Amino acid sequence: MWISVILPLTLGTICIATMGIIRRFCLAGGKIKPNQYLVCGFGSATLVFSLVYLSVWGLNLPHVNTGFWRACLACSAVNIWIQFCNVKASALAKGEVSLTAPIQAMTPGFITFLALTLGEWPGKLGIVGVLLMASGSYILLWDKAPKRWYEYFGPLKRLLWLRRLKTLAPDDRSKTLAVCWSLASAAGGTFGLLFDSLYVRRAGSLQGIILGSLVLTAILTSSYLLLAGPDWFRSRPNLATVPRIKRPRWLISAVIAFGLLWVAQVFLIQPTYQATLVAYVGTLKRLSILFAVLGGVLIFRESEIRKRLPAAILIVLGAVCISLDGTPARLSDKIQTFGF
Repeated sequence: MWISVILPLTLGTICIATMGIIRRFCLAGGKIKPNQYLVCGFGSATLVFSLVYLSVWGLNLPHVNTGFWRACLACSAVNIWIQFCNVKASALAKGEVSLTAPIQAMTPGFITFLALTLGEWPGKLGIVGVLLMASGSYILLWDKAPKRWYEYFGPLKRLLWLRRLKTLAPDDRSKTLAVCWSLASAAGGTFGLLFDSLYVRRAGSLQGIILGSLVLTAILTSSYLLLAGPDWFRSRPNLATVPRIKRPRWLISAVIAFGLLWVAQVFLIQPTYQATLVAYVGTLKRLSILFAVLGGVLIFRESEIRKRLPAAILIVLGAVCISLDGTPARLSDKIQTFGF
């Protein structure tokens, strides 16, 4: 269990947290445009996957189970939205890692609400998990300690403020958008997590997993290149915001690091879906929240650690409860009845 599940999952979560830190470093201050980052990052991951696949398996196709390609394409489609939301949040002045990472990790909470709409009621652990995640998100988004009863609903104002976004002060506008993009990413992750586990379990072998991951990153790269249009080729990274000593190697190093980390987390995490329950994988993956928060504070000197770390811990505990309750696994079985 330690060698086949716990160790690779722990290393994989460190990779996920590091990717979030790299994304923030690249996008903060407008050093590189979001579409440039997405195309270069996933393009490098596609190249690495291709080299690995061809060197190990050549041009041979794996034997996969029924529904593999359907789940793989669905996962790719959802990830186009998820990764776009992630970079939009990281590119904002207030899109700090210690703020966006816990919110983006609230996918289990959205999964529970989706399960309710499909008639799958959570157990006691699931209900506790939702309450813990809600508490963590409220602490995370409080601007100040509430003094009156109606101020406990303060965090919800971030969504309401979208209606008068242009009238907000720059910091409030940036934080509101960062929160909303992060919530949109978590909502998309509801389906992404389900399709992710489906295509991995139907892959049949490591060869199938790597082929599916190669197709996913290739679709992401092509999609973002098409969305960017001709302007992508005419735009250039803004190296004026990068220290002079790092300019010659900055973009290449960041792109290669992202591609290698994406490939590494696939090799480390995806095979564990076949070795243990989806609930256990989802539980241990939430450790990436704590790694990301600590990394954001230590590397970028992000403030509000006294508030954000306890909030992240509550969200992690909530995700653990929901995963152990089995809601994601039951919902994964449920959506297969809809043709997936």
